[in-house]
Amino acid sequence: MKKTKLLLIDDEKPLLQNLKQILEFEDFEVVTAGNGIEGLTQYEKESPDLVICDIMMPEMDGYGFIRNLRTKGYTSTPFIFLTAKSDYDDLREGMNFGADDYLVKPVKSSQLLEAINTRLQRKREINKKLEIQLSQIENGFRLITDKEFFATVYDIIGYLHLLKSKHHLLDEESLQEYFGYMEKSSNRLLSLLRKVKNWHEQEKNLVLDNDDKSNSTSVKEVLERISNSTAKNYNREKDLVSNIDADINLHVNAGFIETLFTELLDNAFKFSQKGNPVSIGTSIKDATYSIVIADCGKSNNYDSLINFKPLNKNAKIPQNDPGLGLGLAIVDLLVKSINGELKFEKNSPYGIIVTVNIPVPFDDEPPMKNNAA
Repeated sequence: MKKTKLLLIDDEKPLLQNLKQILEFEDFEVVTAGNGIEGLTQYEKESPDLVICDIMMPEMDGYGFIRNLRTKGYTSTPFIFLTAKSDYDDLREGMNFGADDYLVKPVKSSQLLEAINTRLQRKREINKKLEIQLSQIENGFRLITDKEFFATVYDIIGYLHLLKSKHHLLDEESLQEYFGYMEKSSNRLLSLLRKVKNWHEQEKNLVLDNDDKSNSTSVKEVLERISNSTAKNYNREKDLVSNIDADINLHVNAGFIETLFTELLDNAFKFSQKGNPVSIGTSIKDATYSIVIADCGKSNNYDSLINFKPLNKNAKIPQNDPGLGLGLAIVDLLVKSINGELKFEKNSPYGIIVTVNIPVPFDDEPPMKNNAA
């Protein structure tokens, strides 16, 4: 069984070695570094499951280290500050930088082990929930394949039989009505097929632990590409209002972000009329990167969206569209897996505003500090 890997960063060598021995005795694999710069190198190289870091260190202190780490898009690895500083303001500063816990030196081995196990257990619980939801989405696709695909195909075949047997009795208005039904059913089937195809193409790239150093994706680049292609698919390039200025890099495969925003933008165009704007914008404020997508759809399904529980057997699917319900389940999963927040708001007088908030502590490079040990 693979051991849990810890990255321990401290410039006090005797303490570093002592803690390393204690943790290795508890069957952890321990990688060490003497300051933040060394810590960043070790993190990139070793991909640890949890980080324990001192604050006061030469060359780059603990704040600089976590600031740099979060800036690079590594947000899901649990982080514990270990320091001699015990002032409340220092504690809050550490938490604001994105730390999960804060232990004051001298720390007992039992306290350290408890903090480590608590954070690792919390991470396992989060991943377990996401894995369950991933399994539910797979089951949802199977249900759609078994039920919706066949029902839609049978609808098309039924209308074809009617046209074949009665075409000579139907006037032009009736013919156009039948053609309209067939077109609607065909588009519905095509939409579901695209959703299934897209999911299975990208599923292998959906890493629940998003600290994947092999991939770095510019969210801005993906948003620009997806918004333009979606508007083109609906022949509504003139309706797209784009204000995608702010950017962050996430350590996930580009397909991950593409899947997320394809679902949201497709819904925005699908449930609004041609000639009405669909806007998308980005911003960074208060350590949060926000993506806002707004439409002016005539059918305001805000209430069903806000109360929607993905893949709940009793859930009332917005627009009575199982494809939409499955899409929302996918969006919910992806946003959670990058520690984000998904919000729906009414867009007065009509339409929906969807906001995806992603925690990003910093958007610039950390300063280099020369603190005394």
